[in-house]
Amino acid sequence: MTEPETDELDMLFAEARETRPDVSAALTARIVADAAAEMPRRTGRAEAAPSLWRALGGWVGAGTLGAATLAGVWIGLAAPSALSGVTGGLLGEPVVVSLLPESDLLLDAEG
Repeated sequence: MTEPETDELDMLFAEARETRPDVSAALTARIVADAAAEMPRRTGRAEAAPSLWRALGGWVGAGTLGAATLAGVWIGLAAPSALSGVTGGLLGEPVVVSLLPESDLLLDAEG
C-alpha cells in the first residue's frame, strides 16, 4: 500500500471507532430472547465430574492398562534369560534378597 491509501484507511477506521450503531431497545430485547432460547436448559442437577473410568477411556483403556501392568509384573518376576545379560551389563551383578527366612522365629522351640 502506498502512503495516501494508508492514511485514508486509518481515517476510516478512526471514524468507525467513534460512531456507534443506533440499536433500538426492541432489537436488543429480541437478541437477548433469541440467545436465551438457544442456551441449554438447566435440569437442576449438576453435571458429573469426569470420572477416572472415563479418563482411562472405558473398557478399552482400562483393559490396555491392566494388560500392560500384568506384562510388567510378569517380566519383572520371571525375566527372560536374554534380559539378564543386558541388565547385568547395565546395572551390575544382581542382588538376591530372600523374602522367607531360613528358620521360622515364631515356631522356634528353644525361645
